[in-house]
Amino acid sequence: MGSVGTGRWDLVFPSGAPDRVGDMFATAVIADAVRRYDADLAQWVETCRDWSRQYRSVFRGMTALAASATDASVGIAGEGLRATRDLLRFVAGYSVEPLRGVEIGAVAADGGLDTGTARGAGKIARRLEVPFGGAVLAEEALQRKLTDWRQRGIVEPGFAAAVERVIDHPEWLALPGFRVVVAGAGELTPLRPLLRWGADVLAVARPGPARWHELVREAEAGAGVLRYPLVDGEPGADITSQFPALVHWIREHLPGEIFPVFGGYVTRRGPGGVRLAAALDLLAADLLAARPDAALAGAGSPTDCYAVPESVFAQAHSRLHERGPQRLGRDALRVLTRSALYQPNYRTVVADGTGANWSVTDALFPFQGPNHALAQRILRWRTLSARAAGHLVSYTVAPPTWTRGVLSQRSLAAACRGAHRYGVEIFEPDTARTLLAAKLVADLNDPAPADPNPESLFAAGAAHGGLWRLPFEPRSLLPVAIVTGHLRGLLRSAERGH
Repeated sequence: MGSVGTGRWDLVFPSGAPDRVGDMFATAVIADAVRRYDADLAQWVETCRDWSRQYRSVFRGMTALAASATDASVGIAGEGLRATRDLLRFVAGYSVEPLRGVEIGAVAADGGLDTGTARGAGKIARRLEVPFGGAVLAEEALQRKLTDWRQRGIVEPGFAAAVERVIDHPEWLALPGFRVVVAGAGELTPLRPLLRWGADVLAVARPGPARWHELVREAEAGAGVLRYPLVDGEPGADITSQFPALVHWIREHLPGEIFPVFGGYVTRRGPGGVRLAAALDLLAADLLAARPDAALAGAGSPTDCYAVPESVFAQAHSRLHERGPQRLGRDALRVLTRSALYQPNYRTVVADGTGANWSVTDALFPFQGPNHALAQRILRWRTLSARAAGHLVSYTVAPPTWTRGVLSQRSLAAACRGAHRYGVEIFEPDTARTLLAAKLVADLNDPAPADPNPESLFAAGAAHGGLWRLPFEPRSLLPVAIVTGHLRGLLRSAERGH
């Protein structure tokens, strides 16, 4: 293919019925990913008649399979990424080609993107400050809160330890020597905290005058440097349609003396989210191949399924047997609903090659659906492959957060309002993104030792808000949490009315 300017280039699914092509793509990718390690699971996926209902069991099974052995975890990731590229199509004008036959570096020879720059006039951060509950936590107060979260099972010990390292080393906050590519300008990306602290950032996000006006204003008020692509003089670029040009733009802004970091934080609902994840993977893979010293960063959705070690599910099991005034009612509801409500968590345990026990935490909720699950898994697969290839990797499961996306879905918002009954904490966006950015800073400056099981990459430093240590499966609590949340919302409305 020829060089690319600023014209439109798209990633598309293979041809098929519009209402089925997304499901067909997903089942083909998952089946190819697991075939070498579990032929029966692959056949079950291929013969699945109702993917929208059965995908949850498939992702649980694939996660357990990945936890069972190192070669399975890394191998499934490699096969899944290969299948994604084999099945997607690359469209330029009237030309449609299989993505696997396209050399992204070749088509990106002429980027066609200009650069905007905003430099902060503020002072580099001298300590880590985390907004929380209308106040600012720092130093001893922040350490006490981290201890509280860790003891209540809101965050994993590895997450708290990472943030504590940043408290002790505030000179890390500006990330001297690093340049971070932040793909996405959403509420949970580390973009705003990094700029506030004094970091050097390349930001990639969709065009939008209001969005970019706010980002530039925040960058100028901070202490860092913000660089961003310009298309025809306007800030922003769409990753799915301009990723070849972005490949060139990112390369030219990461000189050899800079330690590069690629952070993929973009999400989108529906089938478009899968294509977006694939485009992010292309950007990440190109940089990792061109720069062996590059690091990869990302944040995982709390509404997904992950392999968890025995320390997590053992505490969940112990909580299940705790006596309390509500236990009899919950037991009765479980029996009456045939375990549709209050189903015990972590009923299956698998051992890996070292003899360590693992189980699967499942917070895949119907609000997101199978496209959300596949998009998240593609990004996780790249993370596993990058670490296996020797790259430094930072990946943190984010806590449930009061984002605009959550608030826009009535049932999900109600479930979050009712989640406190079960010990789940929902974070404010500014608190969550500041903590996630601090975890990234710690991982880049002083990474924790890696566990032999690759799946520990997602488990060890998670900030899941308490979802993982519940005695009941999160999905089996959902109806009660929604009803409770709706009632709580009505009571608040009534109080405001008076």
